[in-house]
Amino acid sequence: MIETIVIGLICVFWAYLGRYRRLSWGFGAAMTILFVFLAIRYEWGNDYRQYIDKFTVYNSIDEFNYSDPNERWEVGWIFLYRIFKPFGFFSLVIVLTAFEISVYYWFIKKYIPKEWYWFAVFIYVFNPNFMLTQSSMMRQTLAMCIVLLSIPYIYKKKVIIAALFILFASLFHSSAKILLPIVFLGFVNWRMGKKGVIIGVVLFFAILLFKNIVTSIIENTLSVTGLGKYTYYLEEGKEKECIQEMNEFFDWMLESGIGFVYQIIIMSMILYYEKRQDRKDGLIFKITALSFLFVPLGFIAQLIARIGMYLQVSMIATYPLMIRTINNRIVRAGTLFIIMFFTIYDFFSFFNSEIWRDSFIEYHTIFESFIWR
Repeated sequence: MIETIVIGLICVFWAYLGRYRRLSWGFGAAMTILFVFLAIRYEWGNDYRQYIDKFTVYNSIDEFNYSDPNERWEVGWIFLYRIFKPFGFFSLVIVLTAFEISVYYWFIKKYIPKEWYWFAVFIYVFNPNFMLTQSSMMRQTLAMCIVLLSIPYIYKKKVIIAALFILFASLFHSSAKILLPIVFLGFVNWRMGKKGVIIGVVLFFAILLFKNIVTSIIENTLSVTGLGKYTYYLEEGKEKECIQEMNEFFDWMLESGIGFVYQIIIMSMILYYEKRQDRKDGLIFKITALSFLFVPLGFIAQLIARIGMYLQVSMIATYPLMIRTINNRIVRAGTLFIIMFFTIYDFFSFFNSEIWRDSFIEYHTIFESFIWR
């Protein structure tokens, strides 16, 4: 944990310096540090051991049947394993990390003013749903980054290209297919404002009240779209991976009420301030607002919370853009403080969680391995 905090603070500092012309390279330096930190990780994350073991298993098969309907892991991921067989699992992690950090670098540079680079890096490092959990859920992280690349094409209303990105992402994690409807968001020109807030809050509570019905609909959708192999997430699997920690945080929110209200307020602010954005940034706000509607269902179904993660990635840009457009200085500072407070709280809750503590509390590098895996 200490290593993560130190690296995170260093990167936030360099990203902050990136606002100055003479130190414009600061943001690039911050992302490079994060790349090195993640690229050389070893036995860091709940699923790291599973991924490295599967690398050995799949590469021990001379001829693999990629069309096997009983195979749970996606063809694209298995194909990556086969490609990197001569180079080793460590090489695969390094290449994937380079791609994923590059995507986040592109996304932040494209959508966020340089004065707010530091806040985007802060969210990425200290919000457990980003850097930490994504370093464990390798398949979905790759799929999430590919989906992120589809956003400019959604904005330009190039539906086919955007859909191809999402379908390509599904080769690495099939759950990405469920996101195909978002390719039409570029045609939604309605500005949110107060009406959007009312609709968003009503939908939030409606989903919370009728979550069993919604879950049943999603389960049927999974079967229709050929994702039946993921339905087990709706009944079990809550004892592993990133969503358990989220459920613990949700339990705290429901018990205290404070965090639950926080979720609703932030969603409402995103919907309200969407009207002050241009059409390009407004799309990012809409996608982030949609991710909040998965929060009530995340209480009972791991898979649904996973789907919400695809949409939640845009939060890295939405939060800085939203705070920038708040005119009242007190409200702006207060919103920034509250978001940072809950992010830090969630960060320490993550490392105190029984689910995550053992696999994340100590950072290890590939240099601790006796052989190149």
